[in-house]
Amino acid sequence: MIHLQKIRKSYPSEADSGPVLDFEDWRVETGGQVALIGESGSGKTTLLNLLSGLIQPDSGVVSVEGSDLAQLSEAQRDRFRADNIGYVFQSFHLLDGYSVKENVELGAVFAKRHAEPGRAEHLLEAVGLGHRLQHTPRQLSVGQQARVAFARALVNRPKLLLADEPTGALDHESGRQVLDLLLSTARSSGITVVCATHDMDVAAAFENTVRVEEMQ
Repeated sequence: MIHLQKIRKSYPSEADSGPVLDFEDWRVETGGQVALIGESGSGKTTLLNLLSGLIQPDSGVVSVEGSDLAQLSEAQRDRFRADNIGYVFQSFHLLDGYSVKENVELGAVFAKRHAEPGRAEHLLEAVGLGHRLQHTPRQLSVGQQARVAFARALVNRPKLLLADEPTGALDHESGRQVLDLLLSTARSSGITVVCATHDMDVAAAFENTVRVEEMQ
C-alpha cells in the first residue's frame, strides 16, 4: 500500500513559485492501478520520484509497502527500490554496451539477484522483441527501446511499478499492446501501478485517474 501524508516538496530554483506538491493525504491500495494526469509542471514526475525514493519531500511521510522512505538512508532506499520497485523512465536509461536481453537482466543484477531463468526472454517475447535478444539498444527504434524498458521494469516481479509517460514514444497500436501487457501482468501478480501520462486514452485504461492539481 502507498500512503503519503502532509507532503510538501519544492525546488530551490523555483522557490518564488511555491511548492510543486503540497497536499495532506493520498493513498493507493495494494494492487491498485492509478493514472496521474495534469498539465506539464504539475508535479506528476515529482510524485513518482517521491514514491521511488529518488528524491525526498521537504516534509511529510512517504510510506510504501510499510516503509517510510524518508527514514531510510540513501543506501537503504537504493536497496528498497531495487527489491520492490520497477520504474519505466521517459528516457528509458538503457545501456548501449549490453544486449537487449542483458539490459533486461540488469534489473535483477541491480537488486543483487540472479535473473529468473527464461524470464527476460519471456518478457521480451511478450513485447514483440523475442527476435532482438542480442541486439543493442542503438540498433532499435525508440519505440522498441520503450518495450525493453517495460520488460526490464517487470523482470524482478516488483510490488510497485512506476511509469512516466510510458507510451509517449510508441504509435497508438503499439502503445496499447504494451500497456495492455503491463496492466494484465500487474493484475495477475497483484502489482500496484502508478503511471504519469498526458494521454487520456492511456489514462482511461486505468482503474483510477487522479488529476495532480486537485490533490493540492
